Amino acid sequence: MQAGQRSDLRHFFEPDAIAVIASMKDGSGLGYRTITNLRNFGFRGRIYPINPYYDEVLGLKSYSDVTEVGEPIDLAIVITPPPTVPAIIEQCAHSGVKAALIVSENFAEAGGEGAELQRELVEIVRRTGIRVMGPNTIGIVNPAAGLITAPYYVSYQNVQRGGVAYCSQTGFVGPTAQPLRDYAYPISKTCDVGNKCDVNEVDLLNYLADDPDTRVVAMHLEDIRDGRGFIEAARRLVPRKPLLVFKAGRTEAGARASASHTSSLAGDEQVYDSAFKQAGAIRVRSWQEFWEVPRVFSSQPLPRGNRVAIVSHTGGAGVVATDTAVEAGLTVASFSAETLEKLAEMSFRLTTNPMDMGPILSVAENAFQIQEDGLAAALDDPNVDCAALAVYGGLEQLVSPMVEMFVRLMQNRSKTVVIWIYGMQLPAMQEMRRQLEAQGLPAYIDFETAMKALGAAARYVEIRREFER
Repeated sequence: MQAGQRSDLRHFFEPDAIAVIASMKDGSGLGYRTITNLRNFGFRGRIYPINPYYDEVLGLKSYSDVTEVGEPIDLAIVITPPPTVPAIIEQCAHSGVKAALIVSENFAEAGGEGAELQRELVEIVRRTGIRVMGPNTIGIVNPAAGLITAPYYVSYQNVQRGGVAYCSQTGFVGPTAQPLRDYAYPISKTCDVGNKCDVNEVDLLNYLADDPDTRVVAMHLEDIRDGRGFIEAARRLVPRKPLLVFKAGRTEAGARASASHTSSLAGDEQVYDSAFKQAGAIRVRSWQEFWEVPRVFSSQPLPRGNRVAIVSHTGGAGVVATDTAVEAGLTVASFSAETLEKLAEMSFRLTTNPMDMGPILSVAENAFQIQEDGLAAALDDPNVDCAALAVYGGLEQLVSPMVEMFVRLMQNRSKTVVIWIYGMQLPAMQEMRRQLEAQGLPAYIDFETAMKALGAAARYVEIRREFER
């Protein structure tokens, strides 16, 4: 099979027909729950329950095995005891099933018999050509297809569609472990590759490079087994889309934990740093940054450069933001003479960057208008490439007018912005964040992460220019 064919993961992410091979016990069976989740998320393809002890599951005809189906199957979701899995994958391959996702655990990560079973899986993949994701994975979410492969209870029935593909070696990236709907992450795909007996990060990069729904790839890795393949795939993706990498297992203790989790060998950090630099990848340093930083790429234009305007309601926050901006590779912009003149007409206290609007807004009769005019002046300045804008969102009655103001501000403006929300009522702040995200405006609850996101956007522009030379 050719390399290009091996990297085609459409049968995992865009299946027309899915076989679920698992327990179908009402309510608690993992196969029963998988089918329920698929229906709740709106999967429009065909679903075939596979279990010899049932004639019907959730109104669907059940089959003893995949050979009985008699129709093309793109993806098999396998959740059975580990010793039974190799024979099931072999049967799937000979029945024309294109891809198999193995949720079952206790393979290489458990050592001993589990490691031998995983070696059997690798041999079947090599011999038959079937693609396998896992084992030890909860798999995929593709909101565009209504696809979810998680076999556990999910309390919501949709996620916000957007441009970020979140890829990981852990089920902690999935909908059973993250409040994906509440945080309104703009998701194109999520994927947990598990033990990587076949499908790995190289395959994901090659698939996502051509995925029209994905604008940025965020990847959590515990190890990379094909360094050259990773660099080549990343260098194919990065000229078109940013690649953000969160590398776990950086410490000796973390590396040991990684080995027991997915049988990964974490490797030397300096080697990874060099590989990521060659690949054009941007490293993020925390789990929070893995989720939060990519959002600026999903709906915002790329900045022309790294000159940032910082507008806050408090001087202290402006200082913190300035430090973080510089650490993130940004330069505090110098406002043009025309902008300074506009700001001075409102108040001489606004003629600095960072701009502290707090003292003016606290005494102004038309605080909303002054705020909007000041933000507009900063955004329109030709010396400003991007902006970090603060908003007080700690009261429920402020949510709608603030969101409306930011929507007006960004009409016919193409500057890269992030919005920091602060205040005294967390539910109001979270609601404002959800509403801003729904309008394509990345909003953050802390200013430091917002600045790091802007820094990543500016850094990506530099990386892409380097690729064009």
